Amino acid sequence: MNLNETTQQIQQIVDWYHNLTPDFTGINDLMYQRIQLSTLLFYYSTELGEVRKQWKMAEAETEISKRQAIKRMIDEGCPITKATEHGKIMSLDDYSTEKQLDGLYNSMKFIHDAAAEILNTINQHISNLKRELEPGAKY
Repeated sequence: MNLNETTQQIQQIVDWYHNLTPDFTGINDLMYQRIQLSTLLFYYSTELGEVRKQWKMAEAETEISKRQAIKRMIDEGCPITKATEHGKIMSLDDYSTEKQLDGLYNSMKFIHDAAAEILNTINQHISNLKRELEPGAKY
């Protein structure tokens, strides 16, 4: 399952849950959607982990290219300050990739955390319905 499919399916469950009426009592439907959302969150989490790994690798690449450029300049006899600024300039492409992956990771993390909160809400909803449906429950 790819990331777009997973995200769309999570969105469908969120939309379904959002559109429930206040008097909804379909506990089996809630339990089914909970299973679906839990599974989708697992898939999403593996993709999130991969993006984080790519982001951290890009971060390391930025640092490597910057340090290599600094070392070259120092070896040529340039002052440290100039070499450092040159290193920043020479690592701009890597830095751009790093920041793009950083943004993607954080965007995905927000979606993941929001979906996890909805899963918690569904769990609480199921628990409340179970209590309400118990014989002899007083309200």
